[in-house]
Amino acid sequence: MNRVWGRRVRQQIRALDPTEDADEIARLSVVTLNGKNRLVYALFTVAFIKQVAVPGMARILYRRGTGDIVRQTLERNDDTIVFFGQLLDHGPNSPTGREWIERLNRIHANFPIRNKDSLYTLSTLALDPHDLTLALGHSPFGPAELQAQWLFWREVAVRQHLEDIPETRAEMSAWAEQYERAEYAGSDEGRHITAALVRAFGQRCLPAPLRRWDARIIAVFCPPRLREIHSLPSPGPLVRVVARGALGAYVRTLPVQLVPVNRSLAVDFGDRRYGARVPDDVGYQRPAASDRSHGE
Repeated sequence: MNRVWGRRVRQQIRALDPTEDADEIARLSVVTLNGKNRLVYALFTVAFIKQVAVPGMARILYRRGTGDIVRQTLERNDDTIVFFGQLLDHGPNSPTGREWIERLNRIHANFPIRNKDSLYTLSTLALDPHDLTLALGHSPFGPAELQAQWLFWREVAVRQHLEDIPETRAEMSAWAEQYERAEYAGSDEGRHITAALVRAFGQRCLPAPLRRWDARIIAVFCPPRLREIHSLPSPGPLVRVVARGALGAYVRTLPVQLVPVNRSLAVDFGDRRYGARVPDDVGYQRPAASDRSHGE
C-alpha cells in the first residue's frame, strides 16, 4: 500500500480551491488524512446516537425491535459507512455517486422520514467530525477542509432532493441547534438503539479488556444533553483526560503520520468484510409481503 506523509496531503489540500475542488478536498481530508477506521466509527456512532435522540427517527429505525439497527447492528453500521465511502471516493455528481444516492433514495422511500429529519442527518455528517473533536479541544480540520466538506455534503442533499437546505455551514449549524432544542426527547426506542450502537462500538473499536467501559468511552464525545436523553454515563475525569490527550497527540502528529494514498472507507467497511457488492445489495432490504404481514 502506497503511503505519504500527512503534511504532503495537507500541501495537496492547500493547492486546491475549497469551492471548485470541494469533492477532492473532502476525500483527502475525511478519508486519506483522517480516515482511521476507529476514529471514523466513533464519530459515526455519536452522529447516529444524536439522530435517535429524536423519537420519531428512533421509532422508524427500531420498528418494534425488528429494525436492522438492533438485530444486525454491526452490519447495518458497516453498510451506512459504505454509502458514505462510495460518495467520498467518487463524488456525488459522478455516475457512481449518483447510483449510490439513488439507492439511498429508494431505501428512504420505504419510511415516513420528514424533510427536517433528513436535514438533521445531513448536519451530523457535515458538522460533527469538526464539532465533536473541537469540543475535546482538538479538531484535525482546517477552514478550507470545513468549507469543502460542507459543500460536498450539501450537494449530496441536493441529489437526495431535500428541501430548504441552508446555504452555508454557519446557517446549517444554527438550524441544527434549533432543531435539537425542539425535537430532542428521551424514548425507549432511542435508548435501545443507543445501547446497541454502544455495544457495536466496543466490539469494533475497543480491545476486549476495555469493552466494559464502552459507554463511558463513547460518552466522552457526547454533549451532556445527549447523555442525559439516552441515560449514558458521565465519562468521568480520567476517561476525559485520556481522550483529550489521545486526540491532541493525534492532531499534532498528523503531518508526520504516514497515511494510505488509496484509503477507502467503502473498501475498509465493505469489500474487505463482505466482498464486492452493487448498491442494491447494500443496506435495507424490503421484506416480502408475507414477511411484512407476519412481522406486523
